Amino acid sequence: MNKFDLTKARPQWLVALVALMLTFALVVPGCASDTADDNAAETPTEKAAQAAEDEGPLEAGEAADDIVVPVSLALPEGADAEGKTIEVTVPDGATVLDALEATGWEVQSEDSEYGVFVTSINGIANGSEGEASGWVYTVNNEQVMEGCDAKTLAAGDSVQWSFYVG
Repeated sequence: MNKFDLTKARPQWLVALVALMLTFALVVPGCASDTADDNAAETPTEKAAQAAEDEGPLEAGEAADDIVVPVSLALPEGADAEGKTIEVTVPDGATVLDALEATGWEVQSEDSEYGVFVTSINGIANGSEGEASGWVYTVNNEQVMEGCDAKTLAAGDSVQWSFYVG
């Protein structure tokens, strides 16, 4: 008898071999589907939303997770530079200023009685296109009338900085 001839093997070995094959067949596809579900979200915003859904609501006093916020620059027609958008990751509750600084753009600001006032982004300074020109921002397409260091952000928010020429 050939030691690899399964036709003459004892029945308990055949049962064990079949059980092992069935176990392998059930476990491997199950692992693959978990991985596929974890990678279903494509954009950083979708991934953050999926993570928030998976984790459930926060308990009182529990620290919040990071959020992804798109930060855009809008420039007037004829400007030497073009507008752009960058998605940044900041802690939930970060300020508009935190998100702007997270872009890596060159930002200059100064304190005022109303909070921090952005004076220049990427070398484009307030007053460079006339006395009334300067940077203003919106959150979710709504103008905000408070300093960028005071306005906090939450998941789903977007920020747009526009250079106003008056």
